[in-house]
Amino acid sequence: MNAGDQARANASRTGSGEALKRFISADPRSLGLFRIALGILLFADAARRYPDIESHYANTGWLPNHFMLFRPMSDYLFSLYLTCSTPGQVKVLLALQLLVDALLIVGFRTRIMQVLAVLLLTSLNSRNVMLENGGWVVLTLLSVWSLFLPLGRRFSVDALLASLRRQRQATLSELNEPLLRDQTPVASLAVFALVLQWVAIYAFNVIQKNGAPWRDGSAVYYALHQHSMLTALGVWAGRGLSLGMIHVLTYGALVIEAAIAALLIIPIKTHVTRMLAWLLVCVLHLSILSVLHLGTFSWSMIVMFFALIPREAWEAGRARLSARRPERVLLVDGASRLALAVCRVVKCFDLLDRIKFQQTDEEEKARFVVIDPSSGRRARSLNGLSSLAEALPVGRRTVAFLRLPGLARLVKRAVRRAERKPEHYADYLELKAPGALEDDAQVTPAREFFRGFCARTREAVIAVLLVCCGSQLLMENTAVPPWLKPKRRPAWMTAAVIYPRLFQGWSMFAPAPPLDDVAVVVDGRTKDGRHFDPLTGREPSFQVSVRAEHSRNCEWYYFERHLNEERFKVYLGGVRDFLKNHHEITGRPQDELVAFDVWSVSEAIVLPGAPQPPPVKSKVLSYGFVRD
Repeated sequence: MNAGDQARANASRTGSGEALKRFISADPRSLGLFRIALGILLFADAARRYPDIESHYANTGWLPNHFMLFRPMSDYLFSLYLTCSTPGQVKVLLALQLLVDALLIVGFRTRIMQVLAVLLLTSLNSRNVMLENGGWVVLTLLSVWSLFLPLGRRFSVDALLASLRRQRQATLSELNEPLLRDQTPVASLAVFALVLQWVAIYAFNVIQKNGAPWRDGSAVYYALHQHSMLTALGVWAGRGLSLGMIHVLTYGALVIEAAIAALLIIPIKTHVTRMLAWLLVCVLHLSILSVLHLGTFSWSMIVMFFALIPREAWEAGRARLSARRPERVLLVDGASRLALAVCRVVKCFDLLDRIKFQQTDEEEKARFVVIDPSSGRRARSLNGLSSLAEALPVGRRTVAFLRLPGLARLVKRAVRRAERKPEHYADYLELKAPGALEDDAQVTPAREFFRGFCARTREAVIAVLLVCCGSQLLMENTAVPPWLKPKRRPAWMTAAVIYPRLFQGWSMFAPAPPLDDVAVVVDGRTKDGRHFDPLTGREPSFQVSVRAEHSRNCEWYYFERHLNEERFKVYLGGVRDFLKNHHEITGRPQDELVAFDVWSVSEAIVLPGAPQPPPVKSKVLSYGFVRD
């Protein structure tokens, strides 16, 4: 082999290694941004369950915890929420979950919050698995795979504290030096697991959409007539779009899903292909969000891509943003412990290095002064904070909330007090004098060995979990040929999948969307003789589209669709008690039911021009005698 061939072979190996590295690595800035987005999504998901606590998650609802414990809906079920009986107890635990999600957003004790967030999320979902849907499963998968990633290395309280410990600027000249920021890529199988998981979701959703509505292009029409799931725009689209446009949307959805899966597995130019895949994901799922209530499903599919933002995008964005942000000079007393501590915190937030620090003169020695070098204008107090914020990446909006009525006065007062008594506040905060700071603990061989052992153990756990989820993928999806499906597997593998609800059946609207529209109608009689449906708060209506106008979220959609199933019959006693006592939840004694019939009404969805068959009514349960 000549020198040219050897060079080309080396370049090929280097390129292959680089491609492989990109499949298992992520930028810590991307993971930090991903943590914020995931935390917000977890917080929103928990908060939106609050109105349904009395109905779905407490003993006042149709599934009391004692009944759930004695007749569990699934094997390998664990939920902290089963320890709560009353709505008040559930609300306390839900408030704790919201607090954990909020701390995850800001990145305080990030590792601990990641574990607690996953534990509380799976507990909330496992409290009532009859309502389980694709949004729950995808959000759980997103949280579990990210559990193995260091999400707190950037843009977090943990990162701020670590930076203050790592680089101890003792003088203003040291503060003006570039801050050492963590930009070392994170290499882990967890990144590969996230990519592989999303490839599986899109690929199997495409492969298994092989029913007649997907082949003839009418699938979107049926989806837009699931009235219990529709938004206002979805109702309009279902009525106003032509069949030609429906065909375009149907085939377009299939093409986009297939393209996303393909772009994610292309091993070259991954920094381009992944961003293009993210663009298609946003187009697809924001369109779905605009017409269908699917819980957290679409948002979860979008949020994952924050973890895949490439280094090139960060560098290009930093250069562009740095050119748009003005420079600022902060005048401080370099001998003040409090002033130096404030400068160090400001330096941590100055991601673009647009802020410089200078020694103030004697007249303004104890004052907080910010100078705009381009105009020479000086600002103090709250105006100084706003001027300083203009140099930060997110601009003046960073401190806009400080101008809220009442809060602005408190901020101004705090700044004046700190200016008058800097040493008092330095003592109160236990700030050490410059140069008297202790060095970080040295990395000993034992500590280095322990870190390596933990890293290897983590990767081994990820590999085992990948095998477990892979077997579940083969078992759940009908597109997998029988000879590939595992005939049996160890109980521990089944438990590893079911306890955290890591299901892998990807058949959303597959092989075809539902061809009927279903609603549950309660024909109840109150004490004063009125016909009343407690699920809508109005008179019962057996017209599915009208009844569906009063549906609340996707969990109620699944409740209504599953209620008439054979597996649900064992829980119908709880549904009966829930309806009997529903007036106690709403606080309207006049709506107490003395008798009711619960009907499952199915109305076939037909294409334009086809005759509409009458709806099919099926009585689910009765209590008392409902007179006409």
